Amino acid sequence: MIAATQSNHPLATVSDPVPAVSAMNEARARIRLAGLRITKPRLAIIDALLRRHGPSSTEHIHQEMGARRCDMVTVYRCLAAFEQLGMVRRSYLHNGTCLYELTLGAAARHYHIVCKACGSPERVDYLPVKGIEQLLQDRGYTEVSHVVEFFGICPKCQPATARGVSVTVPADLRA
Repeated sequence: MIAATQSNHPLATVSDPVPAVSAMNEARARIRLAGLRITKPRLAIIDALLRRHGPSSTEHIHQEMGARRCDMVTVYRCLAAFEQLGMVRRSYLHNGTCLYELTLGAAARHYHIVCKACGSPERVDYLPVKGIEQLLQDRGYTEVSHVVEFFGICPKCQPATARGVSVTVPADLRA
């Protein structure tokens, strides 16, 4: 009998599945691959985004990091670099405020519907745009991207808006 066919032989063992790469490790790898330095502010921004379970404004990210870690200009520059590397996705509030969300790890592509009254975003997993992107790539376009945002009044805010009561958008979501 050949040793490799025995179940207890090292060559016959089934390899363990590759361990899932953490979002932070994936971010570090992408930053290195792009030829950028891995700095404390960049890691702090990624960490702040990881702690959020939805899109965040630059002001909120800066506040969550702590103002002593870096200035707002660094946050803006890092987020712009992360967006070019495909590590974050930019979305918008109905007033034009930019929000950023990580697209690392198992974070599937998705959209949001943002309440026009309270500003809270809710995830929408329906992706009808994938076919259009493929159609454009088949026509020869490269680096195809898109921005799709939905806006409405959430069920929680509907009774207040029906009575004519205005609901204020939280400070961390305002421009």
